[in-house]
Amino acid sequence: MVCHYLNLLKLFYEIDVILKLEIINQFTKVDYLFAGSGASATLLLMCMAKEGLLKDKKVLIIDPDTKQYNDKTYCFWSEQNEQLTLQCKHLISHAWDQVCVNKNEPESLLPKKYFHISGMDVYKELRRIIDQHHLIWIQGSVTNLSLSENGIKVVTDTDSWESSFVFDSRPPKYVPLKKDDAHLLQSFIGYVISSDTPISNLNCVDLMDFNIEQLGSTQFMYVLPLGDEKILVELTRFGVDLITQNEAHPILDSYIRQRFGNYQIEHIEKGCIPMSTAAVSVEALPGVIPLGGRAGAIKPSTGYAFKNMFHHAERLVESLKRNGTPAIISESSRFRFYDRLLLMILSRQPSQGKLIFETLFKKNTTKNVLHFLDEKTTLLEDAQIFLTLPMKPFLKAVGWVLRARMHRLITPFLVLLLSLLLLVMYKISPLLLNYIQIPLFTLGIFMVGIPHGAVDHLLETGNFKKRVTPRFVMNYLGLAFLNLLVWLIFPIGAVVLFVLYSAWHFGQTDIKEWELKKANRIKISSWGILLLGIILLGHLAETNRILDHMKVIEIPLPYSLGKQISVLLALLGIVWARHEKSWRMLLSSLMLLVSIELPLITSFGLYFLGQHSINGWSHLKQGMKANNISLYYMALPFTLGALVLFVAFFFLLVNTNLSEFSENLLALFFVFISCISFPHVLAMNRFYHSKLKQ
Repeated sequence: MVCHYLNLLKLFYEIDVILKLEIINQFTKVDYLFAGSGASATLLLMCMAKEGLLKDKKVLIIDPDTKQYNDKTYCFWSEQNEQLTLQCKHLISHAWDQVCVNKNEPESLLPKKYFHISGMDVYKELRRIIDQHHLIWIQGSVTNLSLSENGIKVVTDTDSWESSFVFDSRPPKYVPLKKDDAHLLQSFIGYVISSDTPISNLNCVDLMDFNIEQLGSTQFMYVLPLGDEKILVELTRFGVDLITQNEAHPILDSYIRQRFGNYQIEHIEKGCIPMSTAAVSVEALPGVIPLGGRAGAIKPSTGYAFKNMFHHAERLVESLKRNGTPAIISESSRFRFYDRLLLMILSRQPSQGKLIFETLFKKNTTKNVLHFLDEKTTLLEDAQIFLTLPMKPFLKAVGWVLRARMHRLITPFLVLLLSLLLLVMYKISPLLLNYIQIPLFTLGIFMVGIPHGAVDHLLETGNFKKRVTPRFVMNYLGLAFLNLLVWLIFPIGAVVLFVLYSAWHFGQTDIKEWELKKANRIKISSWGILLLGIILLGHLAETNRILDHMKVIEIPLPYSLGKQISVLLALLGIVWARHEKSWRMLLSSLMLLVSIELPLITSFGLYFLGQHSINGWSHLKQGMKANNISLYYMALPFTLGALVLFVAFFFLLVNTNLSEFSENLLALFFVFISCISFPHVLAMNRFYHSKLKQ
C-alpha cells in the first residue's frame, strides 16, 4: 500500500510539472518575473494580491531553492494596528511585549510587541498565493538580465524569458569597499531546546546578553521563549569572521546549562546576514527592481530587514497602482551615516561593541532605542541618544570617515588647483606654458596615461601570473590596425567613432568613480558627451585646425559661440553635480570650466591625465586587488611597447605618403591615441561589467 501511495504521489507530481510546463510554454513573455522567492518576494506578492494587481497577470517566479525547510527566522517590532502586523497576522507564530538586555529587569514594549515569524510559514504563504492566483514557479538560477525589445530578457541556467518588470531578490553582492566602508557579518548559531527548567517569564525576550566571551568580536546571546517548554537560545556574532560550530557549542552549552539546566536540542538554526555600508551591485536596467538585501532593506547596524521589506513592498504597490511602474527604495543618508560609524567601530575596535550596546540600553529606554532603530527619531532625539554613549570611539569613527572622504577629494581638488595655476601662468606668459605643456603632457602619458591601459591582458582574469599570449597581442593590434584603416579610408567616420567611444569610456569611468545613484547608460553617455563638448567646443579654433589637417569637415560654428556653448555646458555640469550631491563631480566641472581658457592640449591633459587615467588606474587596483608597484610591473612591457609603436607610427606617417595629415603632430597624436584606445575601451567595458559591477 505504501509503495502504491508513493507511486501515486510521484504520478501526481509529474502531471503537475507537465501541466505547469505546458502553461509556461504558452508564453515566453510575462508581466512580472520574480528572481528569487524569499520573504521580500512573498511580501510583495501579498501586497499585490491584496490590491488586485495579480489579476489577469502572467507572473513567473524563479528560485534555485524549493523552500521545503525552515531555514530562517524573521523578527520585528510594531504596534498591533500597524499595517505590517495586520497583514502578517496569520504568519506570526509568537509575540512578546517585554524585552530585557543583559538579564536586567524586563521593560514593557507596549503598545509595541516583538513578533516572530518562521521561514517555513513564509514559504507556505508563497505557495498559497501561487495556487490561488495561478502563478508559475520554476526551479532555476537567474544568470543574466539584459534589455530586450519587449522589456527585460531573463536568462536562467536552462531557459530564457522576457518580462515587463523583474523583481530581483537574489542574494546581494557588494562592490569593493572604499576606505570609509565597513563590511561585517552577523553570523549566528541557535539551539531550539526543551529543558527541565521552565523559563521564568514566557512574555519576555532576551534581546542581548553580553555576559559571554567576546573572542575578539562583538558577541551576545539572544533568547526567545517559544512556549510548549521550548526555547531558542542563539549565539550571535558581529564580526569579520563567521562563527563556527566548534566555537559556538561550548559557549551555548555552558550558557544553557547555567541558566536552564539539562536540555535536549530539538533543532539547530544557523545563518549569516551581511552588515555592510558598501554599495550593492545591482542591475542598472529600467524595469529591474531590486528587493530585499539588493534594495538595501537590511539595516547595516542590526541586520533586521523584515519591516523594511514590507514597507518597500507597500511603496512598490502604491507606485504600481498610481503610475503603472514600481518605485525604487530610498534610504536616509543620516541613518546610513550612523550605521557607518558603528560598523567602522565594530570592525576596527571590536572590543568597544559590548560597551556601546550595554550603555545604549542602560541609559535609554528600550522603546526609544527601537524607535531610533526604526529611523523615526528627530535630529534632537538622535543627539540625546548619542550623548548617552561613549564619545571617544564615535569621534574616532567620525575622523576615519572624514579622512577617507577627504582623501577621495584630494585628487580632484589638486587638479582644479593645478588648472588655476596654469591659467595664471598662461595669462602672465603664454609662451612659457607653450614650452612646458608638451613635455608635461608626454611625461604624464607615459606615467599614467598609457600604463592605465597597458594591463588589458589581465582585466578579465586578474591573474598576475598569466602570460601574454601571441593571440591576445594579435587581436589587440588587429583592432588598433582596423581603427587605423578607418582613419585612412573614411576620416569623418573615424572621428565620429572616436568621439562616441571616448564619450562612453570617459563617462563610464567618471560615473563609476563618483558612484552616482541610478547610474545608467543615459547618464554615462550624457556626461561623456558633455565633457567632450566642453573641451572641443571651448577650443574650437584648435579643434577645427586639427580636423582640417585630418581632412575632416570642420565644426561650422563661430569660435566665440563655441566658447559660449562650452561655458554653458560646464555650468550645466555644475548644476548636475549639485543635483547629484557629488563633490567630486562638482570639482571636475569647475576644472573643466577653468580649462576653457587654456590651450587645448593643456585642457585635455588636465582631464585625461589628472582625472580619467588616475581614476581608471585606481579602479584597476581595486578590481584586481593589486598595489601600484605590482600593477606598474605588469604594465611596463606594454607601456614600452606603446612607446615603440608611437615612435614607429610617427616616422611611418611623416616619411611616407600613407597619410595627408601627418604634418600636424597633435592630429597625429589623436589618431594614435584613438587606435590604441579602441581595444582598451572594449576591455575596460568588460572589466566594469564584471569586476566592478554595480
